[in-house]
Amino acid sequence: MEYKVFIFSDDVIDGQYNFDFVKFNKICVYNLIDIESINIEKFDLDWLLPENKNLIIFCENKNLDNLIIKNIKYLSGKRTLIDEQLVIFEKENSRVIFAPIESNLNLLNKVFTREGKKFCEFHLFGVGKSQVKDKLEKLKGEIDGFNYKFIYDNLLCDIVLSYNGSSELIDDNQVKIAGEFKQYVYSENEMTLPEIVTKMLALKNKTLSICENVTRGAITESLLKSNENFKIKEVKFEEFELTNNDVLYDKTIKFLKSSEADIAVVTHGKRSPDGLEFIFAIADNFEVHIFKNNFKSEINSCLEMAKNALLFHLVKKLRQNDISF
Repeated sequence: MEYKVFIFSDDVIDGQYNFDFVKFNKICVYNLIDIESINIEKFDLDWLLPENKNLIIFCENKNLDNLIIKNIKYLSGKRTLIDEQLVIFEKENSRVIFAPIESNLNLLNKVFTREGKKFCEFHLFGVGKSQVKDKLEKLKGEIDGFNYKFIYDNLLCDIVLSYNGSSELIDDNQVKIAGEFKQYVYSENEMTLPEIVTKMLALKNKTLSICENVTRGAITESLLKSNENFKIKEVKFEEFELTNNDVLYDKTIKFLKSSEADIAVVTHGKRSPDGLEFIFAIADNFEVHIFKNNFKSEINSCLEMAKNALLFHLVKKLRQNDISF
């Protein structure tokens, strides 16, 4: 279904209120909702809604009832109230949703019901955006009723898709879709990379120490934010000269021993003319693995990619049967 969105708020226009467009977009993607346009305007009680259009209308709660009353003659049909906040008017050819701008956007998940199809989600790392698009278009030609949306951000890709099938069973189509992205998948639910790392460390009863430099605490912060009960054995922020892999190997072994953790992570990065050279090591008491990356983008995007790369490889190692790599 496709919607036009109107945001009536003087505060949004003046920068006094921050509407969470990223979260709104994720909710729409998660529910396979198309957005025709987003219109941001000052509140005007004389505004009249267009007929026979699917609309989502946000405004301050204090203005919501008056706006509905003003347009009530265009809103005949079924009326539904969601958690005493969102109001939905439905006719054969249109659906109009009124939402207080202060309300929790997650309430929209109760509006955009997933019915009549099999829904799946896949969360990937390291596959190119165009490659994701090509694979999904290929699947669209092979699977009945296939529809999809995806968000791509700093080497992470969130895919949501649906097709004609039973929602209760893992079928051949789901296996086929998973096979297309197998080496890139880190989750088939809403768990993020930091959440997976902290959960797996807890399940294995293992401790982690981190030595960061160029990522400026982004790795540590992401883990601590994902789980308020998670503890890191030791955190260091240290610049050091890296002439070859042996230097990183030796430093990681020493850090593992001095921190007395089960797993140690040590990073090293250097800005290049077009991005970032990023090297990191993951070690336990048996082995050290070193990973090299060259990211080409503006520096903040490169730092996000560096963080995501490290967390993805840490997840892969933690998922092996033994903590030894």
